[in-house]
Amino acid sequence: MLMLDIIQATVVVAVLLVIVAHRLEAVVIVGSSYSGSSHSSSSSSSGSSLLGFVIFMIIIIIYIIIVTTNKKKEIPKNNAIPVVNNPQAIEEIKKHIPDFDVNKFLSTGYNIYLNIENAWMNFELDKVRDVMTDEMFNMYESQLTSMEMKGEQNIMKDFRLLNSAITNASLQNNMMQVTTRYVIEFYDYIINKDTKQVVRGNSNRKIRMVYEMTFIEKLEKAKLDKCPNCGAPINMNSTGICEYCNSKIVAENTEWVMSKKVSLRQENL
Repeated sequence: MLMLDIIQATVVVAVLLVIVAHRLEAVVIVGSSYSGSSHSSSSSSSGSSLLGFVIFMIIIIIYIIIVTTNKKKEIPKNNAIPVVNNPQAIEEIKKHIPDFDVNKFLSTGYNIYLNIENAWMNFELDKVRDVMTDEMFNMYESQLTSMEMKGEQNIMKDFRLLNSAITNASLQNNMMQVTTRYVIEFYDYIINKDTKQVVRGNSNRKIRMVYEMTFIEKLEKAKLDKCPNCGAPINMNSTGICEYCNSKIVAENTEWVMSKKVSLRQENL
C-alpha cells in the first residue's frame, strides 16, 4: 500500500512538472516570435532544455523516494523486541509449582511448537490434538481444510531456535497461564501439492520470526471418567480415541498445552 501511494504521488509530481515545462516553453516561443524567425532555433533549444530539466528532476525524485522507502523497511536495531526472562513472572509460577524449571519449560514449549508445525505441514493435526486447546485446534483445522481444498501445502523446515524467555504468568480459575517469546529461524513457503511448485513465499530464503506463545496447565486435574464429547464411560483404544463416538480424548498425563501463538515480527533473511 505504501509503495502504491508513493508511485501515485510520483506520477502527480511528474505531471505537474511537465505542465509547468510546457507553459514555460509556450511563453518562450510566444516571446521569441516578436523577434523574428532568426530566433526560432533558440526558443526550440530553450524548450528542450526545460524538458530535459523536468526529466532530470523526475529521476531525482524517484531515486529519493526509493532510498527513503528502503530505509523505512529496515528494522532498527534499537527497536528490537526484548526476549528476556521476567523474574516476577517466574516467581509467580513457582508459588504454585515449586519445582518449576525455566529451561525445561521453554524446551517443552519449543517442542510443542515444532510438533504442531510439523503436523500442520503434513495435514496431521490429530497427532497434536492433546498439546493445544480446543479453540486453537478448531481454528487450525479450519485453516488447514481451506488450504487442502486449494491443493496447497505449507512447507516449514530447518527450524533453528535463537532465543526464548518467559515474559508473563498468571493464575486464573485453577489454570496457570504462562506467556513466552521465541525467536526462531526457518524456511516457510507454500507449494502446489501436485506440481510441487512454489506459489507463495521463497524456498531459498529463511525467515526469522518473533513469536509470543501462551501455554496453560491445570494445577489440579480431575480424573476423567466420561468422554467429554458423548458422555460414555471412558473406554478408549491405544490411540486415545473414544470407542463410542471416535472423538479424540486428551490424556490425563498431559501437562502444558498451547493456547495461543501470535507473530510479533517477521524478518526476511
